[in-house]
Amino acid sequence: MGDVRDYAKKRSFDQTPEPPPEVAGDVDPTKAAAGNTFVIHQHHATRLHFDLRLEMMNGPTPVLVSWAVPKNLPIKPGRPNLAVHVEDHPFEYGSFSGTIPAGNYGAGEVRIFDNGTYEMLEQAPGKVTFRLHGRRMQGVWHLFRPKASNDKDWLVRLREWEAPPPEPVPSLKPMMATLVPDAFDDDGWIFEPKWDGVRALAICQRDATALLSRNQNDITATYPEFAKLHERLVCNDAIIDGEIVAMEAGRPSFERLQSRINLQNERDIARLASQIPATFIAFDLIYMDGGSLIHEPIEVRKELLEELIVVSDLVQVSPFTEGEGITLFETARRMNLEGIVGKKLGCPYKPGKRVREWVKVKTIYDADVVVGGWTPGEGSRSSTFGALLVGAYEDGELRFVGSVGTGFNEKLLAELLPELEERTVDDCPFVHDPRKEKGSRFGKVLRNPRWIEPTLVAKVEFRELTSAGKLRAPSFKGLRDDKSPNDCLFEDLAPKPAG
Repeated sequence: MGDVRDYAKKRSFDQTPEPPPEVAGDVDPTKAAAGNTFVIHQHHATRLHFDLRLEMMNGPTPVLVSWAVPKNLPIKPGRPNLAVHVEDHPFEYGSFSGTIPAGNYGAGEVRIFDNGTYEMLEQAPGKVTFRLHGRRMQGVWHLFRPKASNDKDWLVRLREWEAPPPEPVPSLKPMMATLVPDAFDDDGWIFEPKWDGVRALAICQRDATALLSRNQNDITATYPEFAKLHERLVCNDAIIDGEIVAMEAGRPSFERLQSRINLQNERDIARLASQIPATFIAFDLIYMDGGSLIHEPIEVRKELLEELIVVSDLVQVSPFTEGEGITLFETARRMNLEGIVGKKLGCPYKPGKRVREWVKVKTIYDADVVVGGWTPGEGSRSSTFGALLVGAYEDGELRFVGSVGTGFNEKLLAELLPELEERTVDDCPFVHDPRKEKGSRFGKVLRNPRWIEPTLVAKVEFRELTSAGKLRAPSFKGLRDDKSPNDCLFEDLAPKPAG
């Protein structure tokens, strides 16, 4: 049995925010009078574990009789989970959530996974049966001590799960923002940084995390560091919208992440995951604990997201400000960030829709374009290629928007050429052959173009979209496989009026 004196001996209360005990002595959970409340703590110490605490009476004083449950209470019938009976905790510990400082017993982050009331259904030698009425945990469990075990090692088994059935999972197509030309201030909006990386939905269960790209590709294996992202969440399950980024000098770098995007070989993936670690920046929450959140307003989803994630180098929550879009935009520009995103208060999440309740303002224009061809290289590039010929879709047809000849190093040139050559086709994929456009300089430049099947998507930066619909001074930033060519639209290249 746990002894509350053990609790005090292990802690220095001038160094830890945990509450000191009021009474000494221990409680036999199979005999003590039951109280009314319970709490389950999620404890990120040396290893993640959970602590079940049931209110019981130590004479006239309530205490929390506690079990450390490494895998949490089971929520499905079957094999029981280990539950180690530990020292009784003060009743006040039921509201504790925070950080136990380094150097102290149990150092790490503590969060309340669930709390509520409970009913004691049975107390017998070596056995306790109880029903939990929590926000997440609703059901009946058996706690029992195997005959061959010591006093501390118990097991816990689910007898009956009593929570309502889960709601259907919403469409897993992310909501998208409309590009506008200028930042603005508005108390009815929130503003956050625009993260320069790979958009992804993190689909988190109790024991696994899967990553889905914006074009519905499973990219879980590409980013093995997120295999245990679910362990940083305070929930049974969740679907989070966010961005995978690689940081460089304190800012996200798409060029740095580019080397990881198309990897297939497990050894290469593991090597670059070590060399170029990624971070998941969470900015929306569309499903949690069996319930869809897409009809909730953005401010509610943001609040739940803050409570959900125990931040680390692996996962962060995107910061935001209310009302002050211009100030954030200027800060983003000074920090060389891609831009900002504004989100109108009250707006629901609309899967797969590009909406005006979300807007983006860019400090540097960039675009996702379709590669439709290339030109042979000259001089130092005679063995590779000179420029990529790119386009975007308008009314279902691929419109030529320019050639991209800068932003390549020797390694990229060598890697891209085989990708281009294996997609060679005879016919021009653009709706109008750029060599035949009236008044176009491309007729002279494109003496001997090579056409390819339009399946590659490239990210480019550019200064402006000209009146002729061409990218001015485009520079190559990388290929991306998280976006379909059909999603590269000409209308997205220029910002829309803010009204």
